[in-house]
Amino acid sequence: MNAPLTSRLQQLYENVPPTVLALPESVWTNKPAPGKWSKKEIMGHLIDSAINNHRRFVRVQIEPQPLVIEKYAQDDWVRLHHYQEWTTEVLVRCWQSHQHQIIILMEVASAESLYNLCDIGGGELKTMQWLYQDYVDHQEHHLRQIVDYHF
Repeated sequence: MNAPLTSRLQQLYENVPPTVLALPESVWTNKPAPGKWSKKEIMGHLIDSAINNHRRFVRVQIEPQPLVIEKYAQDDWVRLHHYQEWTTEVLVRCWQSHQHQIIILMEVASAESLYNLCDIGGGELKTMQWLYQDYVDHQEHHLRQIVDYHF
């Protein structure tokens, strides 16, 4: 029901794995500065984002509105998952699997549900459509940090 965003996410789902898996392992593990994430940790962050947003995308369709969007401690999530120690192949396949699940949710969402409201903090209300847009933009932003590629 959300064809443009679904199409963008589908392109990421298809094009990211072969592109990023071509990078040497040393590129994946390098941290650009103290306190900065490596490419593995960025990919892990995108997995965490998918997990948290998947839950939001379901809840906004079935719970009373406006749904209050819970924040999550992204640095703690990355730290606790030890993404730096994962194999690159497993990281990328895990990311891809979560994208597949979100693509399906986006495809089957009713047109009416795109107008369901969420409180993203400070009383600021956004629609589910906005959440979808923000999610895809966020994925593209961080994927550009992993590989210099225009998705």
